[in-house]
Amino acid sequence: MDKHDTPYGIDWSSTATQPMSDARPTRAVLQETVYGWLKGTTVFITVSEFSNLTYADFAKHIGCDAQEYRYKSLGSQRVFTWIAADDPLAKFGAFFRENDDGEWTIWATGSANIPMPDGFIDSLKPQPETKE
Repeated sequence: MDKHDTPYGIDWSSTATQPMSDARPTRAVLQETVYGWLKGTTVFITVSEFSNLTYADFAKHIGCDAQEYRYKSLGSQRVFTWIAADDPLAKFGAFFRENDDGEWTIWATGSANIPMPDGFIDSLKPQPETKE
């Protein structure tokens, strides 16, 4: 695929950071993505309930395209980064690898300056059964 045929003129094989969308999510949206939607998961293996998520799934959930793209040659990964409009230090990155079917699906995520919500750790603990 020619880079002129890709969204934002992206060169999929370039390791340089390339700009994408000017639209930005809020830090609250990124926090909900990391701790609500993904439940704090950062590494996705084939048995994960999230392992078939694509970039389109992330863009839809977050509400906009990423602000940056780069190719990470070590591990052959496409890396998309969302940067919060209300806090440019708050960033969320999603790393995608090509699967056996030729689809780019989630491999890992990382975030910076996106705080864990109060009670998040407790929400992961098994809850005692209540008797009715």
